[in-house]
Amino acid sequence: MIRQLALFLCVGLLFAQCGSGKNELGDAPANLIPPNKMADLLTDIHLAEARVAKLNIGNSDSASIVFKRLQGKIFAKAQVDTSAYAKSYVYYSSHPSELAGIYEQVIEKLKTGQQKKEEELRKNPPKRPMI
Repeated sequence: MIRQLALFLCVGLLFAQCGSGKNELGDAPANLIPPNKMADLLTDIHLAEARVAKLNIGNSDSASIVFKRLQGKIFAKAQVDTSAYAKSYVYYSSHPSELAGIYEQVIEKLKTGQQKKEEELRKNPPKRPMI
């Protein structure tokens, strides 16, 4: 999953670099989500994407509905509206160095979460059924 995230980051940075070099999108929006909070949101969103992918829902429309519902819960928990998230993502996408910093935080959060999960499994291994 971390490889996919790194690939996503590289592709996003590539597209951002293809611009003219000027800030065509203007200044930061009034409701810009701070980088730390954006990193938290993106971490939760990427985990939600992974959960939906793991469900192996055959119909992409159904998978999209499930993901949108999870995404709505993430935004509600963080008290962020969809518009603020979209505008913030566009802003950070047009500022690659800031987006790279945010994704460095996302990768660290994912690594930390994975380490905690592995540690928990070592402490409490799953019970094997007796045959």
